[in-house]
Amino acid sequence: MGVLKDTEIERLNKKHVRLNKKRNQDLHQTWCDTDVERHLETFEPGKLFKHRDVWEAVGVESYTRIEVLTSLRRHKENFLCDQVRKGHNNFHVFWTRVLNDEMEV
Repeated sequence: MGVLKDTEIERLNKKHVRLNKKRNQDLHQTWCDTDVERHLETFEPGKLFKHRDVWEAVGVESYTRIEVLTSLRRHKENFLCDQVRKGHNNFHVFWTRVLNDEMEV
């Protein structure tokens, strides 16, 4: 109909592709958050574990390392787990499940 020029259509199409990619990444992260939460609930509170243990449990092929770390950080913000540093480098970073009295009641 000639309302939009070809350059405008191309610009809108690129924006559409970019927004779809972002939406799909957010959705995949949400799935990862759910799977990580399910696995965290199997740990007893106070037990130390590494993020790799969680990553292997939820699926190395299914999620990236960064997605699992992001999920752990989100659950840390929601007081489901906490980070424990045993040393000064990243090889001494552990996680632990936090006992939330409000959730247990």
